[in-house]
Amino acid sequence: MAVIAEDGVVRVTASLSRGQEAALKELASRHKVSVAWLVRYAVDQLVEQGREAQLPLDFGRRN
Repeated sequence: MAVIAEDGVVRVTASLSRGQEAALKELASRHKVSVAWLVRYAVDQLVEQGREAQLPLDFGRRN
């Protein structure tokens, strides 16, 4: 579900494994950024890569 905030930002909810959460928290701590910043950065990277190449995504598999 996505909710558009007053300033035009969209809030998205995603479920992560405990391992993914721990890895994100560790990366955020190491680089002195928030987990939210890392997620936005990762989305930006994926969107950019997706424009230029075929991504090896397996939509039948769930993590």
